[in-house]
Amino acid sequence: MLRVSPLRRSPLLAAGLLALCLPAALTAADGVGFVDLFNGKNLEGWTQRNGTATYQVDGDTILGKTSEGSPNSFLCTDKLYGDFELMFDVKVDDELNSGVQIRSQSQGDVPSGRVNGPQVEIAVNGTAGYVYGEAAGGWMTPDDARQPHKHFRNGEWNRYHVVAFGPRIQVWLNGQPVSDLVHQERFESHPKGFIGLQVHGIPRDQGPFEVRWRNIKLRDLSNYKSLYNGKDLTGWKTTGNWLPQEDGSLLIQPREGEMGWQRYGAYLWSERKYKDFVLDVEYSYPPGGNSGVYFRVADPADPVETGIEAQVLDSSEKKEPLTQHDHGGIIRTAAPAKNMSRPPHQWNRMVVTCIGHHLQVELNGEQIIDVQLNEGAMKDRPLEGFIGLQDHGRPNDLKFRNIRILEVK
Repeated sequence: MLRVSPLRRSPLLAAGLLALCLPAALTAADGVGFVDLFNGKNLEGWTQRNGTATYQVDGDTILGKTSEGSPNSFLCTDKLYGDFELMFDVKVDDELNSGVQIRSQSQGDVPSGRVNGPQVEIAVNGTAGYVYGEAAGGWMTPDDARQPHKHFRNGEWNRYHVVAFGPRIQVWLNGQPVSDLVHQERFESHPKGFIGLQVHGIPRDQGPFEVRWRNIKLRDLSNYKSLYNGKDLTGWKTTGNWLPQEDGSLLIQPREGEMGWQRYGAYLWSERKYKDFVLDVEYSYPPGGNSGVYFRVADPADPVETGIEAQVLDSSEKKEPLTQHDHGGIIRTAAPAKNMSRPPHQWNRMVVTCIGHHLQVELNGEQIIDVQLNEGAMKDRPLEGFIGLQDHGRPNDLKFRNIRILEVK
């Protein structure tokens, strides 16, 4: 049984919004907010597949313990997932390798059938966060991209953040981007499947070793629609120099002499309006780069006065208190609660949830804005409008990608 995470336990999206605005059943089904995959009491909703390792509830964790001579064991969700966002904490004995299966299957679709599919690596040897094909071809992360790193904290809790959307799998470990993998072949063979917690097999006369998981949360992205097709500007309108790139991203490269931000026609505007939604977008900026994400804009010719802007700005070096004009801030309304800016040329991910008057913004995995629009300077703004990306003029060359939206009816 899945249950909606309470506000105090979700770092990304306050479920109080969902309880106020949507029935609980609609919340889980439509993937607006995060749900707990582990109820903190028992292993309801999970089934063990393969191996004889043991799984049990220990406080607020799922404890997996090796069994001497056992092959790999997996505790797997009964529900299957395709496009999703997954977060969990894990702590593992240094002697044990582990992993979390995503979009995985069992041969013959029975618990005894060999588990196979993508696995997000849990290891102390510098490969944590890379993607392995368990009984499915070996390493999915290419050899040249599988460089050892030190983001995994031995003997401590580690925070994983995984986004799987189409053939792309992205992994962050303790807030650091580790893997950004596009694997069309594995997506075609494993477009959907269970989430599985692995206890790796060990030889005889070794162990026992332990691995623990907690705060296992998932947001279903299966009903999100892509706003940018990665090829052309279908569905958008602009007079600006927005250039589709070969890697599927979209570059705004202001032309010679195009300066300043009041060139509203050069912004990239959606052709249709949106009311209640979750907007998910990634972007990278140059040093000092400036842009913005606009939404509920009634008139694209005057977005400042008829819409709402979430600031996009390289605030990565700022040490002073943040203002509404810093990265993630809502102009004229709210400053971000935390500086989550990544360094220039790294990808940032912003998730804007706007339902009724309730606005929340996540930036790089942390909720930084939670406001009621009808209680501030935006109280007279429309509840429906266009979505836009800002062309701030030279020298603000930015790239955008993975622009997707969930409309909340």
